[in-house]
Amino acid sequence: MDWNGLSDYFDGLADDIIDDVPEVVAETATEYFKETFTKKEFDGNPWAPAKKAKHTGSLLIESGNLVNSIKPSYIGTDKVVISAGSDKVSYAQAHNEGFTGMALIPAHTRRTKKGGIANVREYNRRMNLPQRQFMGEANELAAVMVERIEDAIAKKI
Repeated sequence: MDWNGLSDYFDGLADDIIDDVPEVVAETATEYFKETFTKKEFDGNPWAPAKKAKHTGSLLIESGNLVNSIKPSYIGTDKVVISAGSDKVSYAQAHNEGFTGMALIPAHTRRTKKGGIANVREYNRRMNLPQRQFMGEANELAAVMVERIEDAIAKKI
């Protein structure tokens, strides 16, 4: 099943089944989007590799804030919305869609090699983030949704 056929599939479901579908869709989509961080690919398309190997964490995972920000923001019979990002995770869209341009780096402190603390002033930085999509329309996700909905239907019968 591809993403475009999913709408027709939902239209063909019986009314007594359709009430359970939004919860199944929200749970399945959230799980799929979080799994992209483990697989480092989206809908079968691998992410661009990092320019420098990381010593700790994984690609797009350092604190876990981005992955943990993925959650359903609206669940209704008309639609399900899964969102990512928050005040702590303002960079979610830039990673998902890619970003090229100037970014304002706020003033902050940094530890020095001698163990002291240095104040760093606000500055602009040119950035070129490749797209590493972790959310969106995915044919793999559509197939998993249909499978889980059919399992839910079978349990009701």
